[in-house]
Amino acid sequence: MISNEVRMLNSFLQPLRSFMSRAGQRSSNAKYLCPTKKMAFLLHEPMMLNHYESVWQALGKSQFSIVLTQYFYLDQNGQQKEGIPAFFKHVQARGYQVLDIEQVIDSGIRFDYSVSNHPISGGSKTRKPEQRHDRYKKLWNRILIALGRRARWHYGVDIDTLLPLQVGRKQIRYMYGADLSDAWSLMDWNEIYDIFLCHGVNDERIIKERFAGEVFVMGYPRYDEYFEADLDVASISKEFDLTPGKKTLLWMPTLGGESSSIPVYAHAIARLHDQVNIIVRPHPLSFVQEREYIAALEACDFKIDRTSTRNMNQLYGAADLVLADYGGTPFSAVFLGKNTVLLDVPGGDESPMNVGSSVLELKKSLPVYTPDTVEQLPEALSSPAFMQRNDAAIEHLFQQYFGSPRGRNAARVAKYLESL
Repeated sequence: MISNEVRMLNSFLQPLRSFMSRAGQRSSNAKYLCPTKKMAFLLHEPMMLNHYESVWQALGKSQFSIVLTQYFYLDQNGQQKEGIPAFFKHVQARGYQVLDIEQVIDSGIRFDYSVSNHPISGGSKTRKPEQRHDRYKKLWNRILIALGRRARWHYGVDIDTLLPLQVGRKQIRYMYGADLSDAWSLMDWNEIYDIFLCHGVNDERIIKERFAGEVFVMGYPRYDEYFEADLDVASISKEFDLTPGKKTLLWMPTLGGESSSIPVYAHAIARLHDQVNIIVRPHPLSFVQEREYIAALEACDFKIDRTSTRNMNQLYGAADLVLADYGGTPFSAVFLGKNTVLLDVPGGDESPMNVGSSVLELKKSLPVYTPDTVEQLPEALSSPAFMQRNDAAIEHLFQQYFGSPRGRNAARVAKYLESL
């Protein structure tokens, strides 16, 4: 629903808009400062395009705005993040409304719902009280921008308050992955969320036990395309020069320093080059935060996926076996029904980042390889008995963690969001 404040403002500004339109001088940004959309998706990384895009398409551009945070454009080294041009090319082609968070805050706009996968920044779970004179200034800012002029007052982002609270009245957490841990995904900042969009029955149960928000099981909307009959993987084979007739390993190391399998396994897996195709998909942030790991992969002549906005459905579709360590990757593979094995990282299970991690549970059901045994992977790939056992384990885990429909999840999520 549109707030009374926005209705009143729209009514007040309509004559001004009509006049400026007739004069041919109306600011192209005027519509941005008087939103009629009820929800905003808060983005801090270009790679989040992959997580949300299928839901955006199902919702339609009239239903939401994209709000880019102050962290969206530059990495920690002050360089433009990889994926920025691809992101803007895509959203512009789709006609999505894109705002910078400074515009939203300066103008005093607060959407009915803010969608995020985590709070991004800040620590306080309460908003600072807004003074009456600040509300008036922000109202005038909206009027000035509607007239094609610059905002007169600037407020900026509150570094203390959790960021989603500064954008929306109610909060929706769009879960980032099905791997849950006390070290991150289950921290107490979840208390700000009114609604949780969970991947399956496992994270639904855990979220319900810990937090008071409403829960909706959405599956994995980003993987809808994987289950369509016309999934095209030919472009992946061409891009990574995969040898026909060879099995393909998709190695997806996590971001996380001592939890990453890269420094432990790079040389061992490189020795498999002659027997199988290998694609390495590091976490996109590894290219900035773990450059020494990327250098290690380059030194071993791996075919590395560097595209942060990659269509992951095609990449998974080209793989015969997924290699994972920690993070959300093994759960994504389970959801897709992909044969998967885990790489044991010495000390990884004891890392503070993996305290209570759901990945530790997966190790009880999936094959676990070490640097000394990883050379056996080509033999396992060619073994029907191994693949059948792995298929059965994957299906059992799917029921345990997800139990939700595979495919057409974006349409279900969009219908739910539209009902709010």
